[in-house]
Amino acid sequence: MEKVKTFLADISDLLNEKNYQKIYKKVPAFRQEKADRLKHREDQAQSVGAWYLWMKIQERHKIPQDAGQSFNLSHSGKYVLCSAGVSGERVGCDIECMRKYHERLAEKYFCSSEYERIRNADEAEQTEMFYRYWVLKESFLKATRKGLVMGLNTSEIQIPKQGDPFFLRKPEEIREAYYLKEYQTDGARIAVCSTNPNFDENILDMTDIYKREMIVELKD
Repeated sequence: MEKVKTFLADISDLLNEKNYQKIYKKVPAFRQEKADRLKHREDQAQSVGAWYLWMKIQERHKIPQDAGQSFNLSHSGKYVLCSAGVSGERVGCDIECMRKYHERLAEKYFCSSEYERIRNADEAEQTEMFYRYWVLKESFLKATRKGLVMGLNTSEIQIPKQGDPFFLRKPEEIREAYYLKEYQTDGARIAVCSTNPNFDENILDMTDIYKREMIVELKD
């Protein structure tokens, strides 16, 4: 089975109106409509930029148009993220730019063991631990396609000092085995979850390719 690949791009240039309009015109109508419903330019740039990244990934890596559950998108701040497989596996991904530790959210939505691990960590580590758990749980909910309806506290995750995170507990209705992989980039934590246990060790940063393509396309 081929590895699940994860791609990252910086879409800061799409905050420029001219750049945004050029890329906006290249994405499908349904994605344009979705972006049009968003009020803020950053949100619009994330929506359009994420789908444009997916289009380029399909083109360069020969991923079928009907990839369905085998790809997933996420975005936060200046980043857009895409994880994709080609073997019919389920895939979910999440990226979050780290801001502050939300203790109330951790206590309310995480398992007690996860919350206690964060609470007992050094103050400097609490924010990072919070976001690690958050993206891991979100990536799982997205991979199952159940979303927040299933609840963040319906799964329990162990983050070991060495090696990849793993599930201590999952909802009973989830019969398949799911696997987790963590990544990070400047100021953000990233997690990917899949029924495929094989992940690329590193994220493929498409920022430079994305920028170069946009520059070429903007010459007209």
